[in-house]
Amino acid sequence: MYRRSAVVLVVAVLALAGCSSYFDSQDDDQSSQELLHAEAENSADQQAAESEASGGWLCISDPTYNDDWHDDYVCSNGTSIDRPYLIPDDPFVESEELAAAAAAYEDSLNR
Repeated sequence: MYRRSAVVLVVAVLALAGCSSYFDSQDDDQSSQELLHAEAENSADQQAAESEASGGWLCISDPTYNDDWHDDYVCSNGTSIDRPYLIPDDPFVESEELAAAAAAYEDSLNR
């Protein structure tokens, strides 16, 4: 009887130890993914700051909430700010069109 209780106790301890290490590895995976995501965000912020610091122009979305999407981007080189009126001949612009126009405008400013 004592031997059977000891075996059950050992099996229970090993089972619990295996479960806790499984959950610990899940937490480690989630922490690793969160860390990678945070590093990617920091890298993007750093690239934007370096672009502005180097004197290059950067255009970002900055909605005006005036029911006119044409002016929802702002461009800056770190010292100057420009809010272009993009695609003026199109009465209705979509966000993808506007993003492409802003990228083209940014390229023209950086030439």
